Amino acid sequence: MSVQVAAPASPRERFHALDGARAIMLLLGIPFHTAAMYTLSGGWLVDAHERSFLASLISALVHSFRMPGFFILAGFFAAMLLARRPAGQWLSSRVKRLLLPFASSLLLLGGWEVYWMGVGAGLEPAAAFAWTLEQFPGRWVNHRWFLIVLFAYCTIIAAVHAAPALGARLQAAWRWLGPFRLPVLLVVLPIAAQYLTAELGTLLPRGETRVNLQRTVMFAPYFLIGALAFADNQLSRLVFRPKLAFRILGVVLLLAYCVLTLAFGDFLALTGFPRALTRPLAFSVTALSGVFVAALFYYYVGKAFATGRATVRYFVAASLVIYLFHEVFLLPLGVAFRLVDWPAGIEMLAIAMATLAGTLLVFEAIRRSTWLSFLFNGGPASPAQPSAFALTRRFRQELAGGDCGKRI
Repeated sequence: MSVQVAAPASPRERFHALDGARAIMLLLGIPFHTAAMYTLSGGWLVDAHERSFLASLISALVHSFRMPGFFILAGFFAAMLLARRPAGQWLSSRVKRLLLPFASSLLLLGGWEVYWMGVGAGLEPAAAFAWTLEQFPGRWVNHRWFLIVLFAYCTIIAAVHAAPALGARLQAAWRWLGPFRLPVLLVVLPIAAQYLTAELGTLLPRGETRVNLQRTVMFAPYFLIGALAFADNQLSRLVFRPKLAFRILGVVLLLAYCVLTLAFGDFLALTGFPRALTRPLAFSVTALSGVFVAALFYYYVGKAFATGRATVRYFVAASLVIYLFHEVFLLPLGVAFRLVDWPAGIEMLAIAMATLAGTLLVFEAIRRSTWLSFLFNGGPASPAQPSAFALTRRFRQELAGGDCGKRI
């Protein structure tokens, strides 16, 4: 069954496959960041001091599409929700759903995460604590950066939606491109964003502000692709239901991205080759992987999750909390596993499974508290979940019976 791309028949209907895809992309943060500690290039927030080809492969596979794909979905859902409610009302809801979890998790979790970065870098506990305080607030943002970037995009699209004259001019410009619309949107803009991102790196001083500005520029074309896909059937079919030729292109780009990453590490900084050759290659593979590998991902997720399985709905509801809390467990586990002489693959599996278990326990606690749900999820878990504890017999019975309407 292919993923649904038309507007839902009722305001309460959900895009189950796209919900599932978004949740998977957030959950992939666990294996991606676990692998980052073991990659051949090393040097992540906590370095496991052990190198693994498997870790580099996992990192490349996930990194090729995950964040571009996430922002494509974010743009799609933003356009969909703006079609249902006034721009101001929707943007207010984004403050609760994005900025509140960002601020709460930064203040309550950021220090713990940065502390373990310091310990992982070899600092004694007292020195790591002092260093942690010095890094506030910039370094404490950590993996929460996407919430800032996403809110910036939401503010822009809400402003456009609230200004009909501006929206009309943009629509006219889109129509004016004619047959060049899709090549410009899917190819030219993502590659141009890569170049602009690189230039910003040379023009601006080092720091978190520069990095977040670069990210905002880099992922803007993907958010735009998703937003336009909601209203453009041709674009939505290409992105969410790609034909065989585009799926093959996605596979080719995925292979190219992985080969370049495994062969050269940071292939955006290839050395020993003419810069005029390596920059177009690296930027093109990176930018286009974000479009076509993501489309490949949506295609197969759409086949698997179009009907909205109950277990998928659970992880959809839990995904943001899991992502916000995963480094609370993952970073100290990365430091602790330096003391264990196991194969890298076994260590990565143990860290990832322990992190997932810990974050699920956190979600179970948060969804039972109105205040914690407000702070870390911007409101009650959505879609609604069974009242029983996860994995218990009663929980499974409620899932099987479809009794998920009661909120905690």
